[in-house]
Amino acid sequence: MSLRRKRMRRALLFSIVSCFISAQGGAAEIGPLTFQVKIGAILASNQGNEFDSRLAHLKKQLEVLKYRSYRLLKEESQKVQRKGNATFAIPGGRSLVVTPQESGTKQLALRVHLQQGGKPLTDTTVRLDSGGNLLLGGYPHEGGALVISISATAQ
Repeated sequence: MSLRRKRMRRALLFSIVSCFISAQGGAAEIGPLTFQVKIGAILASNQGNEFDSRLAHLKKQLEVLKYRSYRLLKEESQKVQRKGNATFAIPGGRSLVVTPQESGTKQLALRVHLQQGGKPLTDTTVRLDSGGNLLLGGYPHEGGALVISISATAQ
């Protein structure tokens, strides 16, 4: 075997080994493995002027909705693994499934699936800062609108 041919075989072998090592290293997921997902079910209405003090951290976001009254109906938090699901029972016979997607350490991607009686109401993927909050809402409920607050923090 010629010297040139030996060098080409070594170079090819080195390339294959390098690709294998890179693939093994690249298979490791980057970013957080665990997330704390917190939801709040809020009744927004124009009946009365109540503003639930437990919603103070959401006041600026809620004011955009132009209702006069906001009352927290339910609050729940779950720890979930990346690509795992956090399932929440939502008032009105609804079910919310939040699935953390691949994310960095500062920004998270969440798949949000809301359904009622097996019928999908919302199925989307959103991005938010770790610790940030998103409002999902407008679903009729008890003479007002149901607003769902979703936040997630990488851990």
